[in-house]
Amino acid sequence: MAVDIFDNGLEAKITLNLPPEELSIDNRRNLVIEVLEALKKAGVNFGVTLENLRGELEPGKPILIARGIPPVNGKDSIVKMYEVTEPKPRIIEDGSVNFYDLDLIHQVKAGDWLGERTHPTPGIPGKSVFGTEIKAADGQYLPLRYDRNSVEMVREEGKDVLYSLKTGAVHYVGDTIAVYDVLEIKGDIDFNTGNIDFSGYVTIKGGIEDNFTVKAKKDIEIMGEYGIGAVDTIESTEGSIYIRGGIAGQNRAKIICKKNLYVKYLADVDVICGGSVYVGFYIRNSNIKAKQVIVDSPRGQIVGGLVEADIRVECADIGNRMETRTTIIVHGFNRSEMQSRLEELKNMIDESKKEHINLKLMLDKLKEEDSKTESPLIQRTLQSLRAVQDGIRNLEQERLSIMNYLRTPGEGAVIVKRRIYPKVKIVIQNKTLELSEEAVAPTYTVKEGSIVQI
Repeated sequence: MAVDIFDNGLEAKITLNLPPEELSIDNRRNLVIEVLEALKKAGVNFGVTLENLRGELEPGKPILIARGIPPVNGKDSIVKMYEVTEPKPRIIEDGSVNFYDLDLIHQVKAGDWLGERTHPTPGIPGKSVFGTEIKAADGQYLPLRYDRNSVEMVREEGKDVLYSLKTGAVHYVGDTIAVYDVLEIKGDIDFNTGNIDFSGYVTIKGGIEDNFTVKAKKDIEIMGEYGIGAVDTIESTEGSIYIRGGIAGQNRAKIICKKNLYVKYLADVDVICGGSVYVGFYIRNSNIKAKQVIVDSPRGQIVGGLVEADIRVECADIGNRMETRTTIIVHGFNRSEMQSRLEELKNMIDESKKEHINLKLMLDKLKEEDSKTESPLIQRTLQSLRAVQDGIRNLEQERLSIMNYLRTPGEGAVIVKRRIYPKVKIVIQNKTLELSEEAVAPTYTVKEGSIVQI
């Protein structure tokens, strides 16, 4: 008889190469003694079971004779973090009042929960059929990355919990959570507050009186439901702007932002936007420059003025039955260059991720060698790590934007979902089309050197 070991010492099987008479029930007592002797010689002394030696036995067929206890690996820690979603405009009809609602700035108060990590569990060792211990892997601590100037970690029973150290706006730098300063104005911007120029985020619960200016480095929210009028300037140098109501600018208001603008309506206003302009209901007699301009409502309108975009303009109706002069300009883009940029971004992101891994390994090694987290070398490495994380985030945002742009028909388009009227002038890639009659749900793009309807 032969004893074979399987599954890294967790199972032993015996093969009985014996004549039938020795496998008979009458000889079973002697057979059991021989099997136990064979197991002893093979060193099998744990988990032995003779249950499978009952009943009829076949010569040459392996029989499970011993089973060990498998090790149970520990569970890794589980990380849950405060979720900052990308802003997505939505139209909500609440009775007779329509709001163009959006969550742009994610505000928290001092002491608010920002994330947590459960503690990993230790592994439970197993035991082989030889009676030896089989080691189990302990669960791993997953990293909990946070800005120590604005977030604190508190060790509670079974978990580490992140809490905000101050009132502000939640922001991720790469995968590190932080809370940035927010200037919150409870009411309106008027003579009581004066003009605003702030280095962080700005939230205004009311509106902005005529001729006043609001400037911020980060995002700006204006939450008054009645919108704003003839303000001087609203500008975000690095972020987006959200205006819950609309803008009736009286040909004086100017809106400038590096990223996106979200607004209920635009009338008699100048807009310069580095990203996309999302409008809830209508654009009237306004001058707009942006990457793309999208009016979301199924009854949306662009009437009068000049709308200028690089990628596309999209709206339900353009112009009106009164044939108000309306100009739409789409400069267009080079699809192959944009696809090349997309590939370039992918490579840059991959390289940045490699650099990110190397910096984290370097930081972990430095922390092992020097327990003082304030050491200059650790601080410089941490600063480099955060810069790389921020760079990855920006590259990812650009990649997603380009993927969105590439969904545009042709290399620039005007997309009309319902109707376009006479006296609308369309310019795409320096090619001009004057509308002399109504058209239903056309999309205009350039093909073979001229504007075509598809």
